[in-house]
Amino acid sequence: MAESPVENADVKTIREQIELLSLAEGFFSSSVLFTLQKLKIFQLLGEESKSVEELAARLGCQVSPLQRLLNAGVMLKLLRAEGQVYRLTEAARAVLLPTSRGGYLGDWIELMEQFSLAYNRLDQAVLRNGPSIDPEEYLGGDPSHTRKYIYAMHNYAAVRGKELSRYIDGKHLNSLLDLGCGPGTFAYHLAAGNPQMRLTLADLPGVLEVTREIALGYQLPNEMEFLSLDASRGDIPGSYDLVLASNMLQCFDDRERSDLLRRIYRAVRPGGSIVVQAQHLQPHRQGGRWAVLVDLNLLCTTHHGRNHTLEDSARWLLDAGFIDLEKNAMSVFGTTSFVRGYRPC
Repeated sequence: MAESPVENADVKTIREQIELLSLAEGFFSSSVLFTLQKLKIFQLLGEESKSVEELAARLGCQVSPLQRLLNAGVMLKLLRAEGQVYRLTEAARAVLLPTSRGGYLGDWIELMEQFSLAYNRLDQAVLRNGPSIDPEEYLGGDPSHTRKYIYAMHNYAAVRGKELSRYIDGKHLNSLLDLGCGPGTFAYHLAAGNPQMRLTLADLPGVLEVTREIALGYQLPNEMEFLSLDASRGDIPGSYDLVLASNMLQCFDDRERSDLLRRIYRAVRPGGSIVVQAQHLQPHRQGGRWAVLVDLNLLCTTHHGRNHTLEDSARWLLDAGFIDLEKNAMSVFGTTSFVRGYRPC
């Protein structure tokens, strides 16, 4: 028997409700993930299986509430259970154990929890056009928050740094400035296999303390300098074959960004280039998904930041005097793209 028009309308309404509810209920799943990470469940399990009693004893908590949390982890396919015994799924082991090679995301997850607090006050950020958390806390003002933020950026960039290095040939580059370097991860990958490349990693003093620590893990033979610098003001010392500005132009207002690019232009040697990398918005500014969320995150966590399009980046470079622009969408992940411009010889 064919469905009536009324029944079809009911099914459509239910589907629309389910789609909307899935948006509203997203915090349930993320809260489980954040809590498992905060309680170090993934590290406690490691490569082994452990009973809920063992885990409860390690945490100093009761078995029953912990098991309820672990069961939610099973439902989310982060854990597997055999009776009262739990272990990580293969996918979770690949990205949630500190021993993961190049794929660890634990610091990133902890940062997402911190940013979720900023998003909870998104209404305030919209109404006053200003951040809902103090940006200085994770840019050197608070050592603990700064360390978490920079290591999270390192998690995110570790794989994407390898991707960028496939598009930028470093064989003929003798000097690289990573401006607003954060962990410096992109620079390390660009320098890998190019021992002649001198690296200058520039950021705020509190950030560079963490940058130095991360750099030690790469054991690169390259000459390396750590330059304490506030990119929003002052000259940029030195002359470079390549200046990397990754996810930083989005943090400035129009006047500050224009001034910064003029100063970068003077720091690029004739014939050298700048690479502007970002999670660029699509031209209509309503996608992609991650780029739009980055835009709102900038509203919540910076004083003047907003995301921009690939075309915006290209126009800014042309206005600063760069020529022969190259645009690349880097297709592997679909979230990050870059524009490269050259200073005339």
